[in-house]
Amino acid sequence: MIRLKAVSMARHGKINFNIYLLIKLDNMGFTKKDNIYKISRMTGNHDSFLGISFAENIEHNPEVIEVQIRNPKKNKNQPSKDEVLKQVLAGLKSVNQSLGTNYKLSQIYYVPSLDGPSSIYRSLTRRLIFHYHSGNEFKET
Repeated sequence: MIRLKAVSMARHGKINFNIYLLIKLDNMGFTKKDNIYKISRMTGNHDSFLGISFAENIEHNPEVIEVQIRNPKKNKNQPSKDEVLKQVLAGLKSVNQSLGTNYKLSQIYYVPSLDGPSSIYRSLTRRLIFHYHSGNEFKET
């Protein structure tokens, strides 16, 4: 999305017009296959993917599954399974507190070769569950 915004400011009797170009390169996608809910975030610098399966009665940590893609990039800062689990559980705890819910997960899917900070998984978890909780659409794949 590209937006132009014109702003006028009065300074000492003169009017200055500033035009700002706001470019939104953040493209979120919400999809679903079987019982796996997925979010993908494509930006200019970092691409991210997260898939989760909800559970009703589970008392242990969800299983973390690496999703392999064709021709993966080799990145030196790839998050470990433990770091992904930590970030997803932090996002889950946060969203459950915000919504007053008790969502639980049985599985977490991520692409280890995608770049970006591991903290993105906390944010993706929150966005995905808010999207789900609000009854928004997930495109069937």
